[in-house]
Amino acid sequence: MEVKKMWKKNQLALIAGITICLLLGTTGCEIPTAKYEMTVHMSAPLAAGSSFSAQTHNGFITIAGREETGCDLTATITGRASTEEKAKELAEKTKVSLKADGDKLNVEIKKPTLIPNQSVSVSLDAKVPNETNPYLTTHNGSVTITDIKGKIDATTHNGRVKTSNATGQNKLKTHNGAVICEQISGDAWLSTHNGGINASYAEDAPGECQIIMTTHNGSINLKTPPNVSAAVNLSTHNGSINTGLPITIIGTVSKNKLNGKIGDGLGKLKLETHNGSIKIR
Repeated sequence: MEVKKMWKKNQLALIAGITICLLLGTTGCEIPTAKYEMTVHMSAPLAAGSSFSAQTHNGFITIAGREETGCDLTATITGRASTEEKAKELAEKTKVSLKADGDKLNVEIKKPTLIPNQSVSVSLDAKVPNETNPYLTTHNGSVTITDIKGKIDATTHNGRVKTSNATGQNKLKTHNGAVICEQISGDAWLSTHNGGINASYAEDAPGECQIIMTTHNGSINLKTPPNVSAAVNLSTHNGSINTGLPITIIGTVSKNKLNGKIGDGLGKLKLETHNGSIKIR
């Protein structure tokens, strides 16, 4: 009975794929029933304080900081096509390289020409100096950042961003996914679409930070630096505000909006949600 169900399911998927091909009117349209995966290792000089830039589609990016200089990169390339032979050909024709541009190291990905229902995904796993400034973009994949002290600028579409033990300036944006930040210590610009933000500052983080977070269809849960000092602006369109911090209220407070300051108001704490709640502690 289970075999019959699986066969019927596969038949329906096959029929759907063929129908799409016919509707597109594209010759050579394939049903991607096979995949081939390969890994490529490479390294390049990268000094502390330099920048690292990477962009990938249908893949994840993982960045880990370390005390040594230089960059070690592992790229996982996955080809998908109607046969394993064609999937292997796609993967092998995909080229990943490290290119230096001044004080920035860029990951370059060149993919072969694809026909409908063929795909190539490239995931990146890099080890870089702790003081590196990463500039990262993914589509349909996640970003994970650990032990980075530099400025972070990360964007993901249909994925999530996760940072751990990161210090410095953090600029993170995700569409259709969550942002998770653990043990951060510096300025943070976080934005999500169809996902929430869960951020926690380290115990030794400076109190004067620029913390700006915006979500669409998601909530914000924030643990601020222990000695936070900031001008506060909290607002939500379809949600509530819950705070355990000693905020001096300025103006009128309501369920959906709160303005004030914490301490001397030296930093900035601006949180905004659409269809989500805000909780800070």
